[in-house]
Amino acid sequence: MSLARIVLLLFVTASAAFAQVPNCKVCGGSGREPCAKHAKVECPLEDSVRFCSFVAKCADCGGAGFVACKKCAGEAVLKTLAKKRERVALEAEKLASYDETMGRPLRKGSTDHFTLVFELDDLKVEKRLLHSHELLHLYLQRLEALYADYVTLLDARHADFRERFQVFVWYLDPDQMKASLAFCEQGAPAGVKLMGAHPRFSTCANKRWFTTDEQLHRDLLHMVSHLILSHEEPQAWMGNQKGGWAEEGLGHWFEYRGFQRCDNYCFQEQNTNNDYKGGDYKLLCRKLVATDDAPAIASVFERNTDTLLRDEHVVAFSYVDYLLSLDGAKFGKLCADLRRKVPTREALQKHFGLGPLEFERRWKEWVLATYPTQKD
Repeated sequence: MSLARIVLLLFVTASAAFAQVPNCKVCGGSGREPCAKHAKVECPLEDSVRFCSFVAKCADCGGAGFVACKKCAGEAVLKTLAKKRERVALEAEKLASYDETMGRPLRKGSTDHFTLVFELDDLKVEKRLLHSHELLHLYLQRLEALYADYVTLLDARHADFRERFQVFVWYLDPDQMKASLAFCEQGAPAGVKLMGAHPRFSTCANKRWFTTDEQLHRDLLHMVSHLILSHEEPQAWMGNQKGGWAEEGLGHWFEYRGFQRCDNYCFQEQNTNNDYKGGDYKLLCRKLVATDDAPAIASVFERNTDTLLRDEHVVAFSYVDYLLSLDGAKFGKLCADLRRKVPTREALQKHFGLGPLEFERRWKEWVLATYPTQKD
């Protein structure tokens, strides 16, 4: 969804919630008006977040982005705005440790399920150059959309996620090295994750690593899906206990759904031959199946994330794609068992009634019947 569309939806929703006097010429009936200290078009963005560092210290709106309409604001509007300002103040205290760790004020925001530090100055999005404030909100919206999709797709319970996911996007290489060690417990020049109970991901996003908004977006879809998967109860990283096919397969699935290509791999993977030009995994998978070159399922089901080979990434994506087409809720339960260290063959039989060989046979038939033979 474009940023303009997000702003419009936020404005319409907020206006309905705050409506006071339909004919008010000052606020249009919302009971509030944009804070004069900020760009008018950016104020509605604050409605979808708990905290935004760009407006949090504003003496006029207190981080709400809006002030009460001088002509028509009623008690309900005043209470809502006061509650927002109180929440911003509490969030500011919670997030102050990030600034302390890095030694300077950071550009950061939070929503119900994410805390995001986003240190890029600008980035071209849909032919428009967005600056840091808008980018922070856009990426928070994208992360929340990913979480909502995951919960819906796998029929997960919100109660099974205990903490907010922490995501850090840096521009400076030294910041990434310092932050990855401080927040993810391992220093790395590129993306690094802390899985399980305290889910965090830190990455550097200057031109050395990403040249477009789409590349960064795809990377976050892939990597953050791993955080969500590992943090859901029972909390565990399946990628180091022979669940690499499901972890990587799901990450690729979210990439492909959004962009019809896959080109991201986890930092833990050391195999440098994992890339396919173009990254259309459905085309690639169909070719592997049609030529009888698909990796043996017994091998794929035994891999950890860091040992998956190139073709195994492709079929892992397709295994997940097939299982989700059968029943996303059952796939979610299968993943829960993988986090409990239940072998894949047992979890597959338990939740789908299929042994590995029967699954492989049906999967191949499905691939040949549904995947394209050429790019549209």
